[in-house]
Amino acid sequence: MKGLLRILISLVPLLGALASSSQNLEIRQSTTDQSSKYILPVGSPDFYNGQSKASVTFDQHSVLLDGKRVMFFSGEFHPFRLPAPELWRDVLEKFKAAGFNGVSVYWHWGLSAPNSTVVSFTQHNDLAKFYQTAKDVGVLVVVRPGPYVNAETAGGGIPGWVTNIAGLARTNATDYRAAWHPYILEFARQTAPFQYPDGPVIAVQSENEYATTAQARIPGLNEHMQDIIQTLRDGGITKVPTIHNDKNPSGQYAQKGLGKVDLYGWDGYPLGFDCDNPSQWLELSTQFDASHQKWNPAEPLALFEWQGGAFSYWSGPGYSECYKLINEQFANVFYKNNYAAGASLQNLYMTYGGTNWGNMHTHTIYSSYDYGAAIREDRTLTPKLDEIKLQAYFLHASLDYLLVGRIGNGTVGQGTAYSTSRDIYTTQLHSATSGANFYFVRQVTNTKTSNTNFVLSVNTTLEGAITIPKSGTLTLAGRESKIIVTNYPFGSSRVQYSTAEVMTWATYDKIDILVVYALAGQPAEIAVETATPTTPVKFLGTSGFKAVAGTKAITISGSPSGFTIADLGSKRIIIVDKKTAGSLWAPRLADVTTSHNHYDLAADIPSVLVKGPYLVRSAIVKDSVLALTGDLNSTTVIDVFAPAQFTGFTWNGATVSTTRSDLGSLRGTITFPAALNSATIPVLSQLSWSCADSLPELISGFDDSKWVLASKTSTQRPQKPTAGKNVLYSSEYGFHAGQWVWRGHFTGTATGVQLSIQGGFSFGYSAFINGHFLGSGQGSSHSQSGVDILSPVFNFTASQLVSGDNVLTVIHDSTGMNQDYDINDEFKAPRGIRGYKLVSSNNKDFTQWRVAGNIGGENAPDKVRGPYNEGGWWFERVGAHLPGYDASAWQTGCTPYQGTTKPGVTVYRTSFNLNFPAGSDIPLAFDFNLDSAAPHRVLIYVNGWQFGRRDRKMTSYPVPEGILNHHGKNEILISLWALGAQGAKLTKLELTKRATIASSKAATVQIVPAPGWTELRANVITT
Repeated sequence: MKGLLRILISLVPLLGALASSSQNLEIRQSTTDQSSKYILPVGSPDFYNGQSKASVTFDQHSVLLDGKRVMFFSGEFHPFRLPAPELWRDVLEKFKAAGFNGVSVYWHWGLSAPNSTVVSFTQHNDLAKFYQTAKDVGVLVVVRPGPYVNAETAGGGIPGWVTNIAGLARTNATDYRAAWHPYILEFARQTAPFQYPDGPVIAVQSENEYATTAQARIPGLNEHMQDIIQTLRDGGITKVPTIHNDKNPSGQYAQKGLGKVDLYGWDGYPLGFDCDNPSQWLELSTQFDASHQKWNPAEPLALFEWQGGAFSYWSGPGYSECYKLINEQFANVFYKNNYAAGASLQNLYMTYGGTNWGNMHTHTIYSSYDYGAAIREDRTLTPKLDEIKLQAYFLHASLDYLLVGRIGNGTVGQGTAYSTSRDIYTTQLHSATSGANFYFVRQVTNTKTSNTNFVLSVNTTLEGAITIPKSGTLTLAGRESKIIVTNYPFGSSRVQYSTAEVMTWATYDKIDILVVYALAGQPAEIAVETATPTTPVKFLGTSGFKAVAGTKAITISGSPSGFTIADLGSKRIIIVDKKTAGSLWAPRLADVTTSHNHYDLAADIPSVLVKGPYLVRSAIVKDSVLALTGDLNSTTVIDVFAPAQFTGFTWNGATVSTTRSDLGSLRGTITFPAALNSATIPVLSQLSWSCADSLPELISGFDDSKWVLASKTSTQRPQKPTAGKNVLYSSEYGFHAGQWVWRGHFTGTATGVQLSIQGGFSFGYSAFINGHFLGSGQGSSHSQSGVDILSPVFNFTASQLVSGDNVLTVIHDSTGMNQDYDINDEFKAPRGIRGYKLVSSNNKDFTQWRVAGNIGGENAPDKVRGPYNEGGWWFERVGAHLPGYDASAWQTGCTPYQGTTKPGVTVYRTSFNLNFPAGSDIPLAFDFNLDSAAPHRVLIYVNGWQFGRRDRKMTSYPVPEGILNHHGKNEILISLWALGAQGAKLTKLELTKRATIASSKAATVQIVPAPGWTELRANVITT
């Protein structure tokens, strides 16, 4: 992902120029179907290890799996951002239910390699566990291990210890290669057994968004790319293609040469990340197909990372505004523009974002990685998922789409004038095999938000060129796009044309059923070809439609509202308004008695249509009963449209009393369990709290002699100290994440100190002399460097100094490592004291500096939560955030609502029990308000996991089940850092329900087994 705001902003003029271009797309005719052949890709000749028949192949149209064409429709999900692996299945089942047949995942080098001698794929970074989960669910996987991934994560995935090597990262520098090679090789070895068809992995990405601007000025990039590919092959990735997501369609690693991947694709974030102005859209680009034909015409058009949301920054408007920017309207207009270009591989970044827990975010963003995605951070579903579901269902049901060629495109006076309106832009795709036509219609400009009425010129087999609708006009809302079909086959039947969009189709009991939809109130006209046009049409459900018989077709017209069925005997048209369409689910039937293709490639497997539930996860055949699993958020009437063999259905294993409805469906009512609504959560303000000062370093005589001596006087990184003898960069001493405490010692007289402190966007620091507060600062959310220049002098008074050893204590946090998008070692930007100067009349200097970071540094003992979870506050060093810590000696009766009246860090601890009913999914969040007049920072630890870094605007922090124990004890620690002399307090701290859902996910998600205080601190000496 393109994680640097300044880069994205710089791209806006270019995107605008592309979007405003009036150049027509190149016209292409489709070629013959080659689905019966195995088309080897244009990759290296040894890609398939000498096999003449590979399971994963592709040609210019699409990917083929076992010779069958597949529309690869995937969503991005980072398992490490949901560190409760039991919930991975829940997310993937939601993907599959919404029509995604694939998932794209980054893997995280930094989480896997806490130091240069360890590579470990366990816990939330467990490759095999994730692959097996995807295989069990039936979702294909594209995996992207980097070694650089960007992803708005610390270092872009490059571990902190790599900042200390001299070689330029992301090149073929010898020391950089020595760093990443063990990780990629071990990744390949663990992934190899899960390559398709033995597992779900169908492609592996090499590097990530490898910057083309750097190509001309930096040597070794092609060699680095080739080395990664070869390492993947050496580790056993020989059955699936390598891919690359170019940062824009510039052809990097698309054509022959060193570093070429097997299947080239690119990124696209057409609206950027301006969540501050969610109503402002850029225009659509019409260049995709031209770029595809230029760079890799023998391969399918692959969009390996396409905008599914947007990230927010530290003082930004928040993810609700990002969702408004990249909402269901965006998905409707921009994704259909991709299909108009012929895209047959599309991955939406993000589809589920999750959380940047434990200091893993880069410095530009905060704890939430909700991303405004279709599935929110707390795993609840949004209307955007409904829009995506309608598109995915259509594309999977429309195999002809995978063999289309472009006939023409444009608007009146531009290209081919399909429409009577200059406000409508149309692209026609045609399948030579079936004769089906797909007309993509949209507004010419995204600035128009009002309706446009028009008629459309189309081609049909029955009548040749005609204008539709035959009565009235088509209506396109502002910021709406439609896919209008003609000659569209469904089963053994065919639609001559439909001005309503197709959702899906199925054949039950020799009856071909087509589902179409339009916005409520818009006119719809569907002409169904029939050998007996005089066949009477019976309407069921909502009235208001009529049927007119023609020579060879029956035309049905009206305005959808609710659920209408037009029964034509051997054909049935289900017409719904778009909101109702979004409530429909079409799971593939699985037969427990026979094997079936795990990835839904067999088009002859019938599906069923289920109306009503919040979610339908699966449908399994059990004789005459259909076993449905899914979720409810209220008492729900469920309609099941299925073959006549089914006389009833069960819901999550329970028999449902059903009747045959007037629509012909099996209908039953599922009562929402009363126990779920009565599930209680604690009122945090009524709990018993205890507190402690977390800055014992300010106490006179504090012993820091066992801390790390910060004595380096030089660094290999390009960012050199600005002043002072010693290099005071945390990573130079093995501390790469969280917060640190520095202590500088000097003797004799001094009148003050100047400091330059670097911590990234919106970091904070405080300085003390012999325990006396000198001052604080907070970095800017708009300053890339995050550096305070040598500050105005913090003056010392005579009363603050002592004879003998004086100690300057500086505390600061990081907000995460920079990324390295431009291949310029930016990720090495130091965190720490960039420069310092002791002000004295006799040029006195500090005699020594010492630093405290996370316990163990690069060899931290917590192998479950991993290397980013902890920092160097006193409470972290002694393990007060860990389950089992004995806080009996702490002060009682103090709460975070009372807060503190002095600067510094105070920690508050409490515990509570939860006992939610089995079968519930009740995501919880910690909601905050703070005294806005007082500068402050907050950390939230839940059962030892850091799950929130409170600064500025983020006020709600969801914590997943498995981290929170929904069936037992929870231990909570809140740290409150007051940066001002007046102190700080919380004005609100509540545990809230985000949703209450009766769920078929794992009945009881076990708390993630992670070590507590006894395992991690009982035998550790801490100071």
